[in-house]
Amino acid sequence: MKRTNGPEPPVGPRPESLVESAAREAGFSLVGISNVTPSPRSSEMFEMWVREGKHGDMSYLPRGRSGRHDPALLLDGAKSVVCVAVDYFSRSKEEWSRSSAADGRGRVALYAHGRDYHAVLSGMLEDLAERLGEFFPGSKTRAFVDTGPISERDFALQAGIGWRGKNTCVISPVYGSWIVLGELVTDIALGPGAPLPARCGSCTKCIDSCPTGALDGELLDARKCIAYLTIEKRGEIAPEFHQAIGGCLFGCDECQRVCPYNGEPRESIVFGAEDRNAVTAMRIEDLLGRSDDELKELVRGTAMERCNGEDIRRNARIAAGNRSSSRGG
Repeated sequence: MKRTNGPEPPVGPRPESLVESAAREAGFSLVGISNVTPSPRSSEMFEMWVREGKHGDMSYLPRGRSGRHDPALLLDGAKSVVCVAVDYFSRSKEEWSRSSAADGRGRVALYAHGRDYHAVLSGMLEDLAERLGEFFPGSKTRAFVDTGPISERDFALQAGIGWRGKNTCVISPVYGSWIVLGELVTDIALGPGAPLPARCGSCTKCIDSCPTGALDGELLDARKCIAYLTIEKRGEIAPEFHQAIGGCLFGCDECQRVCPYNGEPRESIVFGAEDRNAVTAMRIEDLLGRSDDELKELVRGTAMERCNGEDIRRNARIAAGNRSSSRGG
């Protein structure tokens, strides 16, 4: 007898399941789906952050605000954002980083210890886009890895990749905040995931540990952040921050190291312990006499390419000065 009422039974896997399976097969640790509309709260926080000047010299961020709030400006007909993440923690790299102060090496943020995550995730997203093209012929996609005017953290939060920590990082219940994010904006209509509730509670360890007081629990004041000062800031760094910078050559992981959700992280299978940025093995003083070309070659293929030679030497000078002071020299 022919059915005359009620919904037709589904045929084949759900589109969302196909996307999630494809992302896993491409090597991503986490995957979630968001619609293309950022939350009003996130947009308000961004505008307040810019209005208060807390973005520092990163003028490219407010210039790209339209795309942040409307991915349809980045891809014609955009309907969904496939949000992905890869964990990058390695215990040997963490131990290597922690021991740096004792033997004269500078500190490099863990995500920059090995291969440049921009290149790694870009290749993985290209793989994912090809897989989606097989499932959804004629579909369009555009990939982002910390590039382009898209609010990657806000979309990751909406997709359920994690929740927003008080240090402004996305925190996964499985991988903590030792993750890097990527996005695939697509014209495929997909059902969005659900955001995760924040689990930080009354904990303020990240705020309390920040060497420069850059965190207030909601917004990061980039002008005070050691990661910003040693990576994004061009020219001289104000002397008031020199002591707090300590031995940092590139970035700062303090607010992540103290987070309870980072207490027992998994070992990354994408960013292996064998990947080693040459700068992490060098004494601070050995960097001071290196030319721009030599430094460029040393950091080739790593996230440290974000810094030019003079900025690396600037950071090394500050770190060397702090080391000299600590020895009473």
